Amino acid sequence: MFAGVGGEILYRPLSSNWAFGLDVNYVAQRDPNNQFDIFTEERHFDPTTGRYYRVQTGTPTGHFTTYYRPEWSWFDDLLIKASVGQYLAEDKGVTLDVSKQFDSGVIAGAYLAKTNLSAEEFGEGSFNKGFYISIPFDIFTIKPSANRAMVGWTPLSRDGGQMLARKYSLYSMTDARYPRSEFTNR
Repeated sequence: MFAGVGGEILYRPLSSNWAFGLDVNYVAQRDPNNQFDIFTEERHFDPTTGRYYRVQTGTPTGHFTTYYRPEWSWFDDLLIKASVGQYLAEDKGVTLDVSKQFDSGVIAGAYLAKTNLSAEEFGEGSFNKGFYISIPFDIFTIKPSANRAMVGWTPLSRDGGQMLARKYSLYSMTDARYPRSEFTNR
């Protein structure tokens, strides 16, 4: 849905259960009628619904993220991520994401994002929340695979609290640096 340019840096010491990352991007919303165009005017009319709507014609977005893997013997393979920054709707706030990887490789997690949007602007609950399950293809195939299926659920999908979805993250690409890690793609 967006086109732009961005980058990411990560500080992740070898054998450490802490890491810090920063991603910075400049993005604009793509025109759904032409995959190579982006919107240049903020206000558009939808003839199907008969309403005007606002699109993103260009904005900086990015987050500073802290990653922590507590080494609790009673609840291992837990990942806690806290991100602070600006979202796609130009709102600013915090996202907390907690996930657990099971012995089968399945990852289950939940997140919530609280931004500076008012409850009237945001709608139900005044914050973004949801959960997800990531299933490795290895469970279903004979050959080893690094691919995963992702199933997520967000009860109310609004503009507030939406981070830019990146296909790859440096944290997941460097997961082998963590000594207790199996090869995973978070």
